[in-house]
Amino acid sequence: MSVDDNPGDDAPAPAALADNVVPFRRERNSRTVPPRGESRDDDELLQLATNTIAKWSAASNPPSMTEVQNFFYELICNDGSAMLRDRVVAAIVSAFGDGFGGKRALTKTWGDITRQVATERSYRARGVGDGDNDTALTAEQKTGLRTELWPTIRELAEAPDLMERVVKQVQSMRVVNEDELITLLYISGTSRVLKSPINPLVKGSSSAGKSHTTTHTLELIGPRFVNYLTSSSALSLVYDERPLSHTILVVFEATQLQADEHGMFAMLLRTLISEGKIIHQTTIDDPSSSTGRRVVRIEREGPISLVITTTGELHAENETRMLSFRVTESQEQTRGVIESLSVLATGASSQSSDLAPFHDLQRWIALGPSDAVIPFARQIAAGIPPSMVRFRRDVGSLFSFIKACAILHQAQRGIDAQGRVIASVADYRVAYPIFTKVLAQSSGLMATENVRAVVEFIAARADALTSHHGKSKFARAGAIEKSVGLEITSEQIGTATGIGKSAAHRAVRKAIDLGFLNNNEIRPGKPYRLVLKKCIDDAAPDLLPHPDSIVDGND
Repeated sequence: MSVDDNPGDDAPAPAALADNVVPFRRERNSRTVPPRGESRDDDELLQLATNTIAKWSAASNPPSMTEVQNFFYELICNDGSAMLRDRVVAAIVSAFGDGFGGKRALTKTWGDITRQVATERSYRARGVGDGDNDTALTAEQKTGLRTELWPTIRELAEAPDLMERVVKQVQSMRVVNEDELITLLYISGTSRVLKSPINPLVKGSSSAGKSHTTTHTLELIGPRFVNYLTSSSALSLVYDERPLSHTILVVFEATQLQADEHGMFAMLLRTLISEGKIIHQTTIDDPSSSTGRRVVRIEREGPISLVITTTGELHAENETRMLSFRVTESQEQTRGVIESLSVLATGASSQSSDLAPFHDLQRWIALGPSDAVIPFARQIAAGIPPSMVRFRRDVGSLFSFIKACAILHQAQRGIDAQGRVIASVADYRVAYPIFTKVLAQSSGLMATENVRAVVEFIAARADALTSHHGKSKFARAGAIEKSVGLEITSEQIGTATGIGKSAAHRAVRKAIDLGFLNNNEIRPGKPYRLVLKKCIDDAAPDLLPHPDSIVDGND
C-alpha cells in the first residue's frame, strides 16, 4: 500500500509511441552531465523550450519520443525545476495532444530522466564511470572495478541489518508498511544476476499501491538495471536493441496480457522467462536472393526478472510462471495510508535520500559472483509436502530467493572453491515468512486478507440473521435453512468490509473456489445467495520447515 500525491497511481498510463515504452538511454557520444553550478535559470530554459516546441510544430513530421527524451535530458542537466517541467509538458500536450502518452506519461518520463541524471552525477562525483559498458569488461577488469567500488559500499554491504535498511529506505519514500512485498521485490531484483531469476506477480485492487511500491523499491536497484513498460507492441521485445540480459522488466497493469494471453507479446514473455532467451526468425527483402527475400534470425539473450502488476488473474500459462503476492488491503492498512496522506497534506515532504550507495551496491553485485549454493537445500525440500504440481516452480523460486539473498549479503558470507557464494540459514529466515504465505495461498490452504474479511463478514451476518429470526414467537427451530443463503451484492460486501466492490467480487469468487462459501443463486445478474460452508482456520499451514529446524554450519 502506498501514499502518493498523484491519485490513481495504479491506473495504466495512456498508450504512447513505441519509443516511449522503454526507459531513456543516453547515447555514448552524448555530452557529459554538467556538474552543479553550470545550470541555467528557468526563464532561459523556458524560452529554449518554447523555441524548440515551435520548431517541432512547424516541421512536417512530429519529433520522435527519443528527441523529446533527449530534450528533457538537456533541460534536466541544466537543473530545470518542477515548475519548468509542468510548463514544458503542458506546451507539448497543447502542441501534439496525447501523441506522446499525454501529461502523465511525459511527467513520468521527466521523473525517470531526473533520477538517471542524479545517478550519473553521483558516479561522476565519486570518480566512478557510469557503468554502461560493465558487461563488456574482462574478468580482471570486473575485479578491479569491484575493488574500486568497495570503499563506497562497504558499510552497507557489511551491515547486519542490510535488508532492514532497504525496507526502511523504501518506506521513507511514502510507502506504508508492505515489509514483505518490499523484501520480495528487492531480492527478486537482485536475483536478475542468476540463471533463474524470480518473477513476482504483484496483485491487488486498483489504487492499492502495487505500482507505487514496485517503482520505489526498484529505485534502490538503479535505473540502469530496470526497464519499465506501460504499453508495448507485440514484437518490441524482439527488435529493441537495448540489452535485456540480467535486467528487470516491469509491466504495469497487465491488461494487455489479460486481454490477449495467447498473443505474441504474452508468448514472448513466457519464452523469455522460461527459456532465458528469445529466438525469432523472420524474412526481409534481399534483391540478391533468388526469391527476393532472405531469412534473418534474431536472438535476444536473457535471463530477466519479470515483474507484473495486475488487479485480476492472468491466464494460467502466464500465472504459473510467476510468483504471486498480494498487496495488503486491510482496513488497518488503509487507516495507515490515510494518516500518511494527512501528514503529506500538512506540507511535510518525504526526506530525499542519497540512493547512490544502494545503486553502487547493485552494480558491485552485477560484477560477480553471479551464483550461490545452498548447503541445506535438501533439508528444506524434505520438509515440503509434494501436494501441488505448481510447487515445482514455487520451490524453484524459493531457492532462487535464498541464493539472491546470499549474493546480496555476500560480504557477510563465505565463497566456495568455484567462486560461488555460500548461503546461510539467515538467508532462509528472510525467505521463510514470504514463501510460507506464497505456498499456502497457491495451494488454497490459506486465505488472503480480502477472502478472510469476506468470509468472516458473511459468517457474522448469517449468525445475526439466524439469531434475529429465532427470537420471533412465530419462528420454529431451523426456519432459516442453510440452503437459502444470504442475499447480498458485491457492492454491499465491499462497503461493509471496506475493500470495495471489485475486490469484494474477486474475494467472493476465490472464497467459493476454496470451499469457504457456496452461492445458491444461479441466475446471472442477481445478488449472491451465499452460504457459509466452513470457517477460516487461523492456524497457518505447515508447508515449509521452520528455519530453527535447519542445521547449517555457516549460521
